[in-house]
Amino acid sequence: MNPRALVHTLIAAVAVAAAPLPTGDFAITHPSNSVEFFVKDNRGGFTGRTSEITGTVAVREIVREQVEGFAAEITARIDARTIRTGVGVRDGQMRSAQFLHTDEFPFITFRGTATAEAPEGARVKALLRGRLTIKEVTRGVEVPLAITVEDGVYFARGEVVVRMTDFGLPIPRFLIFVAEDPVRVKLQIRLTRAPRT
Repeated sequence: MNPRALVHTLIAAVAVAAAPLPTGDFAITHPSNSVEFFVKDNRGGFTGRTSEITGTVAVREIVREQVEGFAAEITARIDARTIRTGVGVRDGQMRSAQFLHTDEFPFITFRGTATAEAPEGARVKALLRGRLTIKEVTRGVEVPLAITVEDGVYFARGEVVVRMTDFGLPIPRFLIFVAEDPVRVKLQIRLTRAPRT
């Protein structure tokens, strides 16, 4: 690489490292979004998944005690009627009144705030704190997030363990299968700029 090209590369790298995160209003609507959960049972376990996630995210820059950072107010909901585990009978049981009762409570909802210090590059670590509601029960949750930013678009991944009994859900039993209480939940979210109205 010739010296001039090297200088331009270094300037570009510094600009990326110094670039602030995009702020403003974003939407959770992309079909690549997903929520996946894994339930362990006495036969190995099973996975459920849905991409039907919608919501809004407002990202703003903050300064506290001379420390620059970012905060995002998040409202999201998951269409529980669309969760699939690969077994139709099990899906029906999961949606029944005994468990998620999706006829009356079609959505799992979340409201919270993600906070992060100013990034050194395109990768950001954040902590999402908020209130998760399943049926009529709401509990606080914390989810560590790994975020990347590319061309003004956010990509976030996170993982958290929740317990069914914390939300008043019984431990599932299906034929010879007996599930365990903890559920490992993985999030994959893409945020795009919300259209102006």
